[in-house]
Amino acid sequence: MANWTTTSAMAVALGLSVLESGCGDSSKDGGPTGIGPPPGLAACSAGPFLTVPLVAASSIQVVAPLGNLNPPGHTFPTDHIYLYMAVFPVAISAPGNLVITDVLVQHRTGGGQADLDDYAVTFFPCSDVMMQLAHVARLATQLSAKVGDLSGGCGSSYQLAGFTYQQCRKSVNVAMSTGEVMGTTAATLDVLARDRRITIAYVNASRLSDSVGAFGDKHVACPIDYFEASIADPLRAKLGIGSALRTTPPVCGDVAQDVPNTAAGRWFRIGSPTYPEEPHLALVHDNFNPALGVFSVGSSIPSLSARTYTFTPAATGRVNLDFRYVTTIGETECYVVSANQRVLLQLTSTTRLRIQGIGPGTCGDPSTWILGAGAVEFER
Repeated sequence: MANWTTTSAMAVALGLSVLESGCGDSSKDGGPTGIGPPPGLAACSAGPFLTVPLVAASSIQVVAPLGNLNPPGHTFPTDHIYLYMAVFPVAISAPGNLVITDVLVQHRTGGGQADLDDYAVTFFPCSDVMMQLAHVARLATQLSAKVGDLSGGCGSSYQLAGFTYQQCRKSVNVAMSTGEVMGTTAATLDVLARDRRITIAYVNASRLSDSVGAFGDKHVACPIDYFEASIADPLRAKLGIGSALRTTPPVCGDVAQDVPNTAAGRWFRIGSPTYPEEPHLALVHDNFNPALGVFSVGSSIPSLSARTYTFTPAATGRVNLDFRYVTTIGETECYVVSANQRVLLQLTSTTRLRIQGIGPGTCGDPSTWILGAGAVEFER
């Protein structure tokens, strides 16, 4: 299931109002278990097959491409797009004939703010593609009646970003017709697609979630691609930040940026499970502007706060070297990521690296680039 994460930073950059200042992580266990297509559902067609927009394009201000970064909750590139609404709430429509298989309600309390519930809805428009909507503000009355009580199937509560979350999930089998109202949006709507006909590669496949089998981490797809052109094209025209559109292929973004035998991609704190993502590290490119390199830092590096650090990557040398070109074992690279922070990075093997923040300054003499006791080691 898609990770739910803070939307406020992005919204502030866009001048949006935000109903919630923090959201939970609905994939703490790697996703809903046992998700599969309902029996008898037809195979998906080769081309686009969704004929109705989820929400009116005029109500969307920006579409965030796949691969968004918002550590620590989203330390790794996200597996879903975000629709940032220009107006809300607006109705969410079924984009085709579909079957809903899973509904989750997330209760948020504490943090000095009002309690908040929002919903995630998982559905299949055909047997090969699973889609999911998260941050649904309300379920439509008719759908809510069919789903029934959501007070059972609750997991343990957990803490994230000053809030307490608890999630309650229910497996269902609810058919909906094209255009039927499913619910309403909040300030954002997360949209995820998994296609079992698609397989993407990571360096360490054993790190991927197997809990959803053919609809797991290796099968992330761009939801826009399943809509007919009259719906998809206006959405693609909003991929970016304001007038700064993403034009680098794939324009819908990129989740898997692992490059074997280099520093590029996902790295895991030694001894920590894959989920949740908070302890980990991603060395990737920005999803809005892929020309920028990004350190997406979770909660495990004392010398670096949990946040993103960007830089303009170089193709040669040892200063701000693109992660894809960091290949020499034992060689230390230096990055200037802000006026107040430099980062040292060193591959110690093809599957391990060390990293440390060393404060303000220029990189200067490489003989001074020494990783000290505060360096932290990660593995593939």
